[in-house]
Amino acid sequence: MIFIKPTILLFAVFFSFSTFAQSIKGIVADTSQKKLLKEASISLLDATDSTLEQFVLTNQDGSFEIIKLSPGNYLLQITYINYSPFFKKIAISNEKKILDIGTVYMQPTSSNLQDVIVVHTPINIKKDTVEYNASSFKTKPNAMAEDLLKKLPGVEVSSDGTIKAQGEQVKRVMVDGKRFFGDDPTMATRNLPPDVIDKIQVFDDLSDQGKFTGFDDGNRVKTINITTRKDKRKGYFGKAAAGAGTNEKFDGMLNLHRFENTSQISILGQANNINKQNFSNQDILGSTGGGRGSKGGGNIGGGNAASGLATTYSGGANMRNDWKNNSSITGSYFYNQQKTSTIQNSLTQNIINTDSSTFNDQMENNLKRNYNHRINLNLEENIDSANTITFRPNIAFQKKDYTTLQSSALESEKNLAIYNNQYQSAQNNSGYNGSADLMLKHKFKKQFRTTSLSFNFSRNKNDGVLDNNSINDYFIPIKTDSILQNITTATTGYTFSPTISYTEPLAKNQMLEVNYNFNYTQNTAQRFTYNQQKILDSIYSNDFENTYHSNRVTLSYRLQNEKYNFNAGSGVQFGELASNNATKKSTLTQQYVNITPTANFTYNFSRTNTFRVNYMGRTGQPSISQLQPVIITNDSINFSKGNAALKQQFTHTLRFIYTNFNIVTQRVMFASLNASTIVNDIQNSVIYLKGLGLKRGSQLTMPVNLGGTFNVNGYFNYGFALKKPKSNLNFTTNISHNQTQNLVDSQSNYTRNTTLGETISWTTNLKEKFDVNFKSTTNYNIAKYSLQPTQNANYFTQILSVEATYYTKSGWNFSTQFDYTFNGNRNVGYNTSIPLLSPAISKQLFKNKAGEIKLSVFDLLNQNTSISRTISNNTITDTRTNTLTRYGMLTFTYNLRNFAEKRDGKMPGFMQGKFRNFRRAGGGGRDF
Repeated sequence: MIFIKPTILLFAVFFSFSTFAQSIKGIVADTSQKKLLKEASISLLDATDSTLEQFVLTNQDGSFEIIKLSPGNYLLQITYINYSPFFKKIAISNEKKILDIGTVYMQPTSSNLQDVIVVHTPINIKKDTVEYNASSFKTKPNAMAEDLLKKLPGVEVSSDGTIKAQGEQVKRVMVDGKRFFGDDPTMATRNLPPDVIDKIQVFDDLSDQGKFTGFDDGNRVKTINITTRKDKRKGYFGKAAAGAGTNEKFDGMLNLHRFENTSQISILGQANNINKQNFSNQDILGSTGGGRGSKGGGNIGGGNAASGLATTYSGGANMRNDWKNNSSITGSYFYNQQKTSTIQNSLTQNIINTDSSTFNDQMENNLKRNYNHRINLNLEENIDSANTITFRPNIAFQKKDYTTLQSSALESEKNLAIYNNQYQSAQNNSGYNGSADLMLKHKFKKQFRTTSLSFNFSRNKNDGVLDNNSINDYFIPIKTDSILQNITTATTGYTFSPTISYTEPLAKNQMLEVNYNFNYTQNTAQRFTYNQQKILDSIYSNDFENTYHSNRVTLSYRLQNEKYNFNAGSGVQFGELASNNATKKSTLTQQYVNITPTANFTYNFSRTNTFRVNYMGRTGQPSISQLQPVIITNDSINFSKGNAALKQQFTHTLRFIYTNFNIVTQRVMFASLNASTIVNDIQNSVIYLKGLGLKRGSQLTMPVNLGGTFNVNGYFNYGFALKKPKSNLNFTTNISHNQTQNLVDSQSNYTRNTTLGETISWTTNLKEKFDVNFKSTTNYNIAKYSLQPTQNANYFTQILSVEATYYTKSGWNFSTQFDYTFNGNRNVGYNTSIPLLSPAISKQLFKNKAGEIKLSVFDLLNQNTSISRTISNNTITDTRTNTLTRYGMLTFTYNLRNFAEKRDGKMPGFMQGKFRNFRRAGGGGRDF
């Protein structure tokens, strides 16, 4: 919190420079009827580059006034629906305080006039979509789309490329309304330059079924759509870079894009050993086979992808082609190969009962290799005006292997040593995960009468081999034992789920939907453990199969008009969960009847002011690993076992969302409140020592159904534009509180976590010379345990980040990134202050500054490290992980831009090619 006061003082200084007395006023009227035009758009543009300086609307009497102007040359633009835009050059001087332009008479447009030129405001809110105009947010030279996103109010981008919009994680980024390399957000944000982007649209994307019928089925995905500029849709562009550095560091990348109006192709490639990746990791095999794995931890600073030291080779291509009848095909292939070396030190506090805890001090060394292939296809075929087919198959193949060396020491809270453990393992897994969605849609002649049939099929497979060796030295009593295992695992599963839907209009703006869904899921899991003599150990081996099938019938009602949209429905679901333990030759069957309600309400106070409420209730099935009743241990100390008697869980989710944008002041506000509760939540039961014949310090963990799980979180973002210097200031507040229950030696332990977070960000929006992004983030965490209140833990993290770039017209760029992280109230050795400074100097070369040579130093102070804290039901773990430290690098970059010249739609005189902030009305992008 101590960093906030200087920040506010800094902004107060900026505010003090923004007081000017000059102003412009006038009146807007119709030229034929002489009537006054209220709410006409008045835009004042900088005459040098047409960037928007101020925006106002006319009053009820058609009058307007633009105040607090600095001397200079401007272009005044007035627009009104169904009227030709009005332009006037204006010069503001110190001598004249008020410039009165009198009455401006607008000319009505002809019915066939299409090329009406308007200036967009920085932000628009259209129904459930927030739309940002890219040209209103300036970025530094050689920036990528990710740099543009960092400047948008309500959007956050973390160092690993994870995007949050309005407090929710963005799971999908599309380009011109089509999927780009499947559902990997970073593929677009780290490979597309801002100068080809027209708009950034943020919305909750519905399922194919929901978009077709208009009924929200609750399957929403937070999505960003990047709309490209029309004048950049014919030609090719891209970037190639190669760099060599100290400590044998290297970095190379290539992205090449070819756009030809209705077709696109993108080729990407990357090779480096500096923890950088322009894609998201998608681990379809998970932790695999029962190996311990590593604890992970958030990387701090530097924009690196992960903790540890990673070497990455990747490449792929994305293709898209549209046909005249709005049919299209999109497909992509992507391959990545990654080797990661990780060294971790951690301290874990285990809550045993009301008056005791143990502490596990652990060191772990991992070497992981991962090979991944992803193939995605999206086909949308409009057979005729009434029938459409959508086919979306995808498959991913993965192979991974890793070795682990680990040592740990367990002691009581009184520093009494219990045991030491030495563990090593080697594991490899291979498998695939594929799915296919097919949807047939039909529209009847009667408006809003539709029917659709969809099929979803998915299949996965994971085969693994694990060799592990563990040696335990006990102190109470003194004893040594060991365990040597060879484990083979095989997991397969598939799901088949068809859905048929029918909608019928009831009256004006009213519809009814009847929906039937069938779901069948089967999973098998085999785990065979062999001892040192290669003999099967039946205690740790099992062959298990689980099937689940359900039938659901849903009836929904929808009412919509200009002001509000309401739909509500409820279904009845009959389900059966059957578990077959082939090893024990036993079967357990459970039957369920559930109500699955859904309700959504949207109210539009105005076109920029919207309130939404969503509620959904859904079932959730236990996983095959949670159900399989086999004992798993790698060290004869820590044991886990599945529970075939687990019941399904049911989740209630309630969400409130409010968005508001003041088009005159450019003030933006987002607020959301999310609440959820889970009935029969699947949590863990941990049993220490008692009645199991285990050695001191041993524990058995097993999933059980428990109540008391809930989560409430609130998000509030308030942002506005500053005039001097031209920039944006944003305040973001996050508050969350959640509760979960677990069992510790059969006693209930409620863990309650509260997080209070505040982020202040300031981003410049200057035309030249400077680009500065400043962010201050404070998070305070409160963890409470009902079983042992003396172990309650409060801790906080403060992060200050500055990205600053100074660039000259001659092509010299000076930049630095500085991150300062402070971790407070942690265990000894984990309260670390981390200053991370990375400066760079570069020179742009060649015609149009297409080339660049850059000298950069990462972690100049050689202080980078990774610290994380994880709080679970009965443990608190602090982790320190090795990560990338100081190196220097020399990089050459070449930017390719070659677009077809636009030969039509140009305005004569000063309008021709000079004011590049203009856009044609009716531009592409998401349909509303």
